[in-house]
Amino acid sequence: MNAPDADFIIIGSGPAGVSAAFPLIAAGRRVLMLDAGDDLGLQEENRSVRVLGSDLESLRVDDGSSPKLQTPVSRGILERFQRDAGISGNGFKPIGSLARGGLSNIWGAQISYLDAGDIADWPIDLASLQNSYERVAQRIGISTNADLTTGADGEAVLPLGATAAHVLRRHKAAKPADGSFRLFAAVNAILSEARPGRAACDLRGDCLYGCPSGAIYNSRHDLLLLRKSPHFCLLDNRRAVSLTRDLGWTVKTADGSSFSAPRIILAAGVLGTAALLTDLLPIGQQGLRLLNSPTLAIPLLSPARLLRSMTPTHSLAQLGLSLRYGDGASDYVTGAIYEVGSLPVQSFVNRMPLGRKAGRAAFELIAGSLLVATIYYPGDQSRSYIHRDATAKKGLTVRGGFTDGFEIRAEALKKALRREWKRLGLIQLPGASLAEPGIDAHFAGTLPMGETGPFGSSSDGELNLHPGLHVVDGSILPDLSSKYITMTIMANADRIAHRLAALEAPAAQ
Repeated sequence: MNAPDADFIIIGSGPAGVSAAFPLIAAGRRVLMLDAGDDLGLQEENRSVRVLGSDLESLRVDDGSSPKLQTPVSRGILERFQRDAGISGNGFKPIGSLARGGLSNIWGAQISYLDAGDIADWPIDLASLQNSYERVAQRIGISTNADLTTGADGEAVLPLGATAAHVLRRHKAAKPADGSFRLFAAVNAILSEARPGRAACDLRGDCLYGCPSGAIYNSRHDLLLLRKSPHFCLLDNRRAVSLTRDLGWTVKTADGSSFSAPRIILAAGVLGTAALLTDLLPIGQQGLRLLNSPTLAIPLLSPARLLRSMTPTHSLAQLGLSLRYGDGASDYVTGAIYEVGSLPVQSFVNRMPLGRKAGRAAFELIAGSLLVATIYYPGDQSRSYIHRDATAKKGLTVRGGFTDGFEIRAEALKKALRREWKRLGLIQLPGASLAEPGIDAHFAGTLPMGETGPFGSSSDGELNLHPGLHVVDGSILPDLSSKYITMTIMANADRIAHRLAALEAPAAQ
């Protein structure tokens, strides 16, 4: 057997992949990262191309999905993934990325942390995640929205939009006595102060179009640091297509190349990882269970802000919220509130019962008083499975759905939320909708840590059936709370990589 190409091969350049790479190279391990994308063309894109698309993609008919999934960059990423990864959906929108930086190119950038109750059934405790949370937070840069321009410690913060600030003040003046509903300034992975290679947010509202200033975290930023290490190698345009094991592991890529290492780390995203493991897992007729978060979108009007002018702000989440609806540990929803005025106008004009010109005029008149809330249920309210596609070799189909009675629970939640909106001086407008499964891109649970059997993995993400094959993306999270999970995925990847770096024998010099 030829000498391995590295001590570890990481497949995927998204948030999980880079989070696993840093501890390994710090320990002197040789890391080879295979990426299906590259950075070609990024420098040439001007603002008009980013906003309209090289083929005017932004003018296509509204497909009803989130505005962030209808931008040219999002369309390009999602269409390539669905085409090249061989994954289709049946009542499910398969979201994934083969682009440099993975889904961090189009993520919402909101930050949440799990607590002890959220991971009570995991084979790890919260303390084992805490140090990793702190390391990741320091690396990616996190800011809290606030009414003021500086926080209590004197550090710069990002300003809340005027309507969001108005709503938050109303909440603070009359919080629910039982604490069942919480509203707070959102925390996002966006810079309020510049860092080397990244500028602070300039409040221009380019958040959905690739953030040319680099203020919003994208794992591409980390690749610049990783490539400075002599222990790290990144190969462009190497889309992994198969995995085989002999004395070690071999990865074959779409261009016919092959690379070997004693251990492989899969960080291709839940759907991308499932596609790579198609021939290595006994996916039978029932399919592979996939957890995702049922998602509600609710338009809101603040009458007190009608005809008021908008204030400059970013188009990420302005406010975060949570509402408990049951006695179980996971019986709560979380969400975010966005200012509509900072989102793409066309996405809303297309849904108004007016002509384009009249619709734009009406929107601009009331945009400063409009908000959109997105609400996420925990993954145990979903019922989605990944199946092998009998009509396509190695292809996969994801069949999406909700648990029995979910629509009734969703209506009950809307009713409970209406009481909170009324208390906050908000009117829930017609058009609240339950998104198609998959749109949230909050995926987990296909290869859960701590589970015995063919689909389980160890606390280090090592597959039960395949020693030396580790997974660090959302696939191995045993369950899915309603909280945003990217931060936890990154922290868990960091935790696993630190353990692997400590357990492995020192790399040969």
